[in-house]
Amino acid sequence: MSDPAAIAQLVLKHRHGLLAYLYAAVPDAHAVEDLFQEICLVAVRKAADFEDGSDFAAWARAIARHKVHEHLRVRRGVHVDEAFFDSLDAAFPAAVDDRRKDVLRRCLEKLQSHARQLLSWRYDDGLSPTEIARRTGQSRAAVNSILQRVRETLRACAGAP
Repeated sequence: MSDPAAIAQLVLKHRHGLLAYLYAAVPDAHAVEDLFQEICLVAVRKAADFEDGSDFAAWARAIARHKVHEHLRVRRGVHVDEAFFDSLDAAFPAAVDDRRKDVLRRCLEKLQSHARQLLSWRYDDGLSPTEIARRTGQSRAAVNSILQRVRETLRACAGAP
């Protein structure tokens, strides 16, 4: 992806995850904010290196890993074994996924049962909107509209952009 503006948007979208990663490695709020700014600059500068369709969060965490390592080694004079970063990298995606699942679960519980049923048919069972429309007696357009509103409600509840 060669669009620095798009990369900047992705960095902002993943801000909370990157900050959590940084705080796990460097428990100094001022240093974390400085590191986050540096990560933003590097990500925008290296926008052409990011391949569309790949895992942006992992790519950004690799930049964060390098910046944290540099920060600890150069600014703090601390040598951190690579095993520290390996364990942080291994644990971090699982922790983020668990938090997202918990948030999504709470948001799903707030939905009416009809909306949860439509989501289940669509995403758990893989039914198309046309097939769901047949089951419910609604038009395909109505099903699409309901699903879109439910997705927007979930995004708002989960705090996603």
